[in-house]
Parts: sequence; structure tokens; C-alpha cells
Amino acid sequence: MARSLRHLAQTTALVASAALMLAACGSTSSTAPSSTNKSTPLQTLTIGSSNVFPPTLNPTANASQAIDEVIDYNVLQHLVQLAPNGSIVPVLASSYTVSDANKVYTFTIRKGVTFSNGNPLTPADVVFSMKRVYAPGSTYPYGKIFDVSSVQQVGSDQVRVTLTNPSWNWLYDLAAYSNGVILDPSTVSTLATDPIGTGPFKVTGEVSNYSVSLARNNQYWGYQPHVSGVVFRYFSNADSLNAALQSGEVNMIDNLSAPSDATLFKSNPKYKVVSSLTNGKVQMTLNNTYGPLSNKLVRQAILFATDRKAIMNAASGGYGLIDGTDTVPADPYYINLASEYPYNVTKAKKLMAEAGYSKGFSLQLVLPPYFYAKLAAPLLVSELGAIGIKVSVSTIDFPLWISQVFEGGDFQATIIDQAEGRDVSNYGTTGYYWHYAKTPEIASELTAANAAPTKAQWIAGYQKVLKQITADAVNDWLYIAPFITVIDKNIVGIPTSAYTESYNLSYVGIGGTIPASAKQLGYLS
Repeated sequence: MARSLRHLAQTTALVASAALMLAACGSTSSTAPSSTNKSTPLQTLTIGSSNVFPPTLNPTANASQAIDEVIDYNVLQHLVQLAPNGSIVPVLASSYTVSDANKVYTFTIRKGVTFSNGNPLTPADVVFSMKRVYAPGSTYPYGKIFDVSSVQQVGSDQVRVTLTNPSWNWLYDLAAYSNGVILDPSTVSTLATDPIGTGPFKVTGEVSNYSVSLARNNQYWGYQPHVSGVVFRYFSNADSLNAALQSGEVNMIDNLSAPSDATLFKSNPKYKVVSSLTNGKVQMTLNNTYGPLSNKLVRQAILFATDRKAIMNAASGGYGLIDGTDTVPADPYYINLASEYPYNVTKAKKLMAEAGYSKGFSLQLVLPPYFYAKLAAPLLVSELGAIGIKVSVSTIDFPLWISQVFEGGDFQATIIDQAEGRDVSNYGTTGYYWHYAKTPEIASELTAANAAPTKAQWIAGYQKVLKQITADAVNDWLYIAPFITVIDKNIVGIPTSAYTESYNLSYVGIGGTIPASAKQLGYLS
């Protein structure tokens, strides 16, 4: 997920609207068990990570997914968090209620929780943490989507949050983004190097560009993971990472850099290969303001000319899912629109002719330096060439891609993993880098849907938007990116999906079993 575009979006002013979220109505209770697996001795789990080394350990100052993978949920916790199955579960809130048409959220703060330094968690800590998100000078990368008008303690054990506007999305944002981390006010000055949280682990050290070490927090209020600690060990070379697992240097690989490498491990009984989906939509982004691409018929022709199955096979070893629009199965408004543009070269040529481009045109495809883009590009060159589009390909480094393509809009087409969760709101964001002509209309429709009185109406509103952007062929959605973990066969409790930026290790263990309730939430048994 180092390739995530999400953090790029969030670090620019382009993302001003909220990401889409699941909102829960009524009261819920935590299902977190407190038992400890004692069947085997504790060991240290070493994770071989294909991610980049975290630039800091402070998720409230930097949106890098590499920070969230290690720190979020494992060290710093939220009132509510996302489970691997995509559901929202109470964590530091023992329960919550939603009232006033999704505008007022009241959280009951869990009793008996302490930070790893021994300080007790209080409602005042929650108020402090939330006000810090929108305080003057805030550095929170997702602060713009917090949309809170007031936070106040109610009684001895509750915190009430009032939003500026009703929202079906806010609770998801609180769970998914660093806006939701609860801090010990006395420790904020050390967040960059020694974040103190209430989670199952605490930071014990880091070696720049090499590793981050966590130890089990023995004061943790919930289920104790069955390891003595976790080491995230970083590898920039996929072959070296694969070799480290085969030699026993690491116990697992968090996400294979090249999904096709799964074949190295699938037939070996020493390992388990766990494949799942992410929030990432691997897509050929089309600049809707560029010459021929401003014509909807041309964009539709491109989508009909694209053989997505062949591309997914080549770029991700067949792992992933084709759904043909900007959503993933974990979204409450999920809809599969893959059948809207079946591979049909004859129809694509007809649309090109109707658009006045029967002789084709030239197209520049600018790639970031990532394997999926490099593997998909040759097929797209061939497929678009079949309808007369002469594609030239160039690859640039990622910082240049950010400034030139994402921020500058200086491109015709590119391939990227659009990895933000519930990010259809980007289609209603003025100035977003694909420059969709109907952005103002989509923004109005999303705003109306988010304020809908019922969940069914909210979902219907978002599905209407998905159908609209697909009908307009704003981009060429190729496939949903997979997340492929390879583990020693004795490891249990890892997340079986990647719908969060955190790699939540709350239930991890080397040997033994996990609670049935954890399995239901999507942890590997």
C-alpha cells in the first residue's frame, strides 16, 4: 500500500469533501474479548514489509500509510475502528448513539483503560484529542473532513460530538483516519518518536530505513495478542523479501510486491497464502479535458477496447476483482458495473467513428514507477492500438508524478492505484486531477445523499452517482487491487482483508487459536 494515492490526495487541498463512510445508528456494544491465548510460549513476530519505512511515527502530522500500518490500532486507538470485514466496531467507546438525523454522536467512554505509560483514559482525553483535530494550526492530514462544530464531555463518562451538517459518513472517517486517534495530552510532544497509546502494543525502537519494533503492552485492557512483540522489517527488493521468508529471517510477508510471486509459496506446506481485496482501484485515469478524451464517445470506446481480465492476469497474477467503477465490496453502496463495458473491439471502433476519430489519434500514457502500471501498460498499448489509438508510454518517478500529473494535471492518461477508501467523493471535488465535466452536479448529488433521512436513500444516492460516472466513462477502472499475505503456517489472527490502512495485530499469535468473535470480524483463525 506504499503505492496508495490516498495520502497524496489528503495532503493536498484538492480533497475538501469527506470520504464516504458507513454510519451506524443507535447503540452498539463492544465485542472485544479479554481472554488470553496461553497454549504456546510467546515469541516475537517479524513481519517482512514491502512498505516504505515510516517517515515519522506521528499519524496526526503525516498521512503516510506506512505510519498507519504500524501505529494505528496497534499503538494508538480510536473510539471506533474498522474491522477487517469492513464493519465499524466500538473500541475505546464501549457504546455510542447517533441522533438528530446523523448530526449528534454520543460516545460512552470505556472504563478501566490506561495508556501504556499507566495514565488512565478519561473523557477529557477524548475531548482534547478531538478538539486538537480542528484547532488552529492543526497538522492532521485529514482535518479538513472532520466537519465538527463542538465536542463536549457529558456527565462522568460520555463525550458528545455535534457535526456541522448531518452525515452518514462521519463515523467511518473517525474509524478510518487519524482524526480518530485518542491521545494522552501529556505525551503529544513525543508522538513522532514515541507515541503513547492504549493499544495492544507499544513502540520500543526503530532503526532508520530498516525496522520498527513493538512490544506487547501488558497493561492492555483487551485481548492480549499471543506474541511478545512485533518487528516490522522493511525490504525495498521483492526478491530479497521473498528470500527472507524462505530462510526464516522473517515469519511473514505483509503484502507481496508482485502478486504473481504467490506461486513461490502456494504449494509449500510451510506457508499459508492469504489473498484479499483492498480499497485500491487500479485504473487508467483519463484527463477528461484533453482533446479527444473530452469526448464521452471516445472514452467509452477506450473502455470497450480494454480487456480487463487479461490486464488483471498480467498485472496481478489474476488476483483482484473486476467491477468496472469506483467502489469495492466493503462499501455499503457497493455495486458491480463490470458488465457495462464488456471487451468488444467492434463496438469500440464504431464509437470511435461516431466520435469522428475513425483514424484514431495519439495518446501519451505517463506511468508512476510501479509494477502494476508497468505490467498493464503494454496490454493497453496493444488494445487501444487495435482501435487506432497510438499510445506512447513514459515512466517518471513518483514525486514528479505527484507534481506533474496529480497536482499539475499535466497529462493525458496514467495508470494508478486509486487507493482511498470510499472515495467516490473525488468525482465531486472541484479541480480533481481527471477534471470531470459534471463535477458540480456530482457534488450536489453526493451532498444531498449524505444528508438523506434513511440509509437506503443514502445508498441509492451514491449508487446513482456510480452509475453516472460509469456511463460517462470518466476513467477506465481496470480491477480492484489485491492484498496477498504469505505467513508461516502457525500464525493466526492476522487481518484477512485490507480495507484499512492499519495492519491490525490485536489478535495475532504464533500458534494457538483466536476467539470466535475475532474470526467473525475477519481475523485469520
